[in-house]
Amino acid sequence: MSGSKLSRILLATSALLFAIGIGFRAFIYTKLYIAPNEPYGISDLIEFFLGGLLLVIFGISALVAIFLVVRGPKANRVAAAWLVGSIVVMVALLEPLHNLAAQWSSR
Repeated sequence: MSGSKLSRILLATSALLFAIGIGFRAFIYTKLYIAPNEPYGISDLIEFFLGGLLLVIFGISALVAIFLVVRGPKANRVAAAWLVGSIVVMVALLEPLHNLAAQWSSR
């Protein structure tokens, strides 16, 4: 598998998980059951799992980007730069969008 194809797959996977996490927080989180007198519910566990999975994909993407920069032709380095740049943008947008989704879902 070429480096640019692998970086596109990782980028698409991370963007999809990012969108699923924000969408879950905005539309589904408040509709799931939380037992009385319990601080956490199933929605918190699902959100934790989605966040952990996104973190793992980000880590794998960073390792792949390092590998692509070290080895391969210029196309691999360009693909690695796009991958890292996109991940940085998603990391920067994650908290503000998560808070916005939480505010939106509570209305």
